[in-house]
Amino acid sequence: MPRQTKVFRVFVSSTFTDMKEERHILQKKVFPRLEEFCLKNNAKFQAVDLRWGVTEESQLNQKTVDICLNEIRRCQKITPKPNFLVLLGDKYGWQPVPIRIPEKEMELIKTQSDQEGRKLIEEWYKKDTNAEPAEYVLQPRGKGVEAYEDWSKVESAIRGTLRSAVDKLQFSPEQRIKYFASATHQEIIEGALNPREGQYKPEEHVFAMVREIKSLPTDKSAEGFIDLVDGNPDTSSEQQLSELRKQLKQKLGPHYISYQAEWKHGKSEMTDPAEFEKQVYEFLEAIIQEQVKDIVSKDEIDHEINLHKEFREKLTEHFCGRDEILKSIESYLTDTSEKKPLSLIGKSGSGKSSVMAKAAEQAETQNADALTIYRFIGTSSSSSNIISLLQSISGQIARAFNTTLETLAGEGREKAMHDINGITDIFKKSLALATAEKPVALFLDALDQLSDADNARVLHWLPNELPDHVKVVVSALPELELALSGTSIQQLPVLPEKDARTILTRWLDSVKRGLTPDQEKLVFQKFEKTKLPIFLKLVFEQARYWHSYDTNIQLNDDVQGIINDFITGLEREHTRDLVEHVICYMLSGRYQGLAENEILEILVFDEEYWKIFLNQTHEAHREELKDVTKIPIVVWSRLYLDLEPFLTERDADGVPIITFFHRQFNEVLQERYGLIED
Repeated sequence: MPRQTKVFRVFVSSTFTDMKEERHILQKKVFPRLEEFCLKNNAKFQAVDLRWGVTEESQLNQKTVDICLNEIRRCQKITPKPNFLVLLGDKYGWQPVPIRIPEKEMELIKTQSDQEGRKLIEEWYKKDTNAEPAEYVLQPRGKGVEAYEDWSKVESAIRGTLRSAVDKLQFSPEQRIKYFASATHQEIIEGALNPREGQYKPEEHVFAMVREIKSLPTDKSAEGFIDLVDGNPDTSSEQQLSELRKQLKQKLGPHYISYQAEWKHGKSEMTDPAEFEKQVYEFLEAIIQEQVKDIVSKDEIDHEINLHKEFREKLTEHFCGRDEILKSIESYLTDTSEKKPLSLIGKSGSGKSSVMAKAAEQAETQNADALTIYRFIGTSSSSSNIISLLQSISGQIARAFNTTLETLAGEGREKAMHDINGITDIFKKSLALATAEKPVALFLDALDQLSDADNARVLHWLPNELPDHVKVVVSALPELELALSGTSIQQLPVLPEKDARTILTRWLDSVKRGLTPDQEKLVFQKFEKTKLPIFLKLVFEQARYWHSYDTNIQLNDDVQGIINDFITGLEREHTRDLVEHVICYMLSGRYQGLAENEILEILVFDEEYWKIFLNQTHEAHREELKDVTKIPIVVWSRLYLDLEPFLTERDADGVPIITFFHRQFNEVLQERYGLIED
């Protein structure tokens, strides 16, 4: 789903037990001010603090570090800058054993381990050849080690075995990191010291607040604020923390800020909390203000064009096949005798949007002189309302021919732009501007996604006969075929298995995964029942997490079943209560959707969910959460990002609401959560 407004998503990296005062200031003072500032600039601010974002289920499945690193990458993808903030004290923090170890490294480690060590490693790591390249995966915490106190003993033994072996091998510093670095250190490497290729330089937008505590004890009285081993300072952690500070200071320069605190009443107290608040706010606000100027387009037509271009590129990224239907559309575009629009008809989930995206891309490439316009209706709030849709299209055409909507409307008839009859007339006039030198090709995907306003789906606004040098290609569900009877109808066939295999391979390649022969056989046995692209997409969202050693995989063979499987996976990842509450809120809305701020507000004021959420939160953070008195944005934003491939924004009485793009989701989830009346 293309984003309607700019989102500034900043990951907050810190150890958990020693930064309560700092995080309190951020949550109560800094972040609300940044949210307000962004709102005034037609943007959103989201702080990602994962102490509330990792469920107990995820911890048992050994996903904690994965979730943190993946959230950093999401922040980097969504927000080029700023996207990372470091809080660093005197605690190096939890040092997890690696979640994954490349096959070649593991084989070397085994050669340097004794019999007991090898037995321990083989008990806790399984080889996964679905990963490309193959790797060994840390197994979930099973019976007897659910409690962290029990797991920590096992983890310590695994850690010792791995480190002892790695110390005997010639591993590079990059290879050694996962065996020796704390979780916080690994976050800082990903977000500040060595971000992935293509990211902005960290020194331009990463900020590190580093605390110096006066009179900090070095014994158990400072537990939670320093690293201890058997009640004594952990010298290894001290050394690694000291080196981390040096690297950060060298990397960030003036953006590495030390601040003072004192040890009082068994905890750290900042010397000047107001200055801490001021420094963090002003740093982030300045970068956000710079980005708002550079990125957010104030021109509504340009903004809409960019949104739909982003969506088109996403749809065509792994596109393949569909040659016959694409040739048919190409033939229509070059047939000067054909004066009717072309309608592509296919049932929900049949891949109409992807075909339309590819056809638009090819049209734009093959005829650079033509004006190619495309709108994926329902992927932005403006495109789902017929008046704003026609205003945007007509405005884009008018601008390309050096005129304006006002001129097309006629002197004294500006109000016509906001009336369905008036804007329909303007739309037809704009199409008539096309010339032999600059023909117009218009692609309108998903007419069925238009809102009910102004009887848009009756399609009176769509001309049955087009002016010279104009082509219009539309797509719709079969329910609109009668309304489109005046156009040339083209049925979209099911997805051939050959194309489906290639598409799935491309999707899996993009996440460096594969399937075993038996798993692939299962997928296409089930795919054969529907041959729908939506089925394939939903299977991919599950199959990307399968391991080669997973043998008892169950897969439904219809869209309803596969949607339920997808939601069940989300319930495991985010808790059933959150997923069920959010989806029920959305489906209970007047238009089966809600604005994002409405979802967040309902989560806050839903006393039933608030109690459930508090009980699911780690007891060490519960009082802190009560003090904040709101559902942390990360709880919603993580779920939103996992649902995003199947969401869209629509116009509802002038308000953009989030809803499901495919009708099947509404129907299946209404039944799942008992929202269908008998």
